[in-house]
Amino acid sequence: MSYSQANLYREREVLTASPEKLVVITFDHVLVNLRRARVAIEAGNIERRVQALTKAREGVMELLTSVDIERGGPVAQNLLALYSFAVREMFEVGRTKDVAKLDGIVTVIGNLREAFATIAVEPKVAAVPAA
Repeated sequence: MSYSQANLYREREVLTASPEKLVVITFDHVLVNLRRARVAIEAGNIERRVQALTKAREGVMELLTSVDIERGGPVAQNLLALYSFAVREMFEVGRTKDVAKLDGIVTVIGNLREAFATIAVEPKVAAVPAA
């Protein structure tokens, strides 16, 4: 598959995805860029490190702004705290080049991604009235 074909496939995937699947796609984007940042740190490539961390932060900010606090209650509050923590940690990694801290962010984001992926594939259960 050529690069342009891959882009068309990804674009089609995004345009037809459910809201739950879009969250998973965003997490995937963040994780790819965190891994790119790690490679760039290890290679001493400042430009790529900055670029990858910026893209990862943008993805987390997209997730952060999509949280519905009114409907989500305490879960939404916890997500906001986790996303805010991840963004702060990414700024710190950009400054210190601390790969252990970066690995910690990858773990947090990876766990959240898996949770949302589970939600995205579970069949929707219709509410059953009480007997």
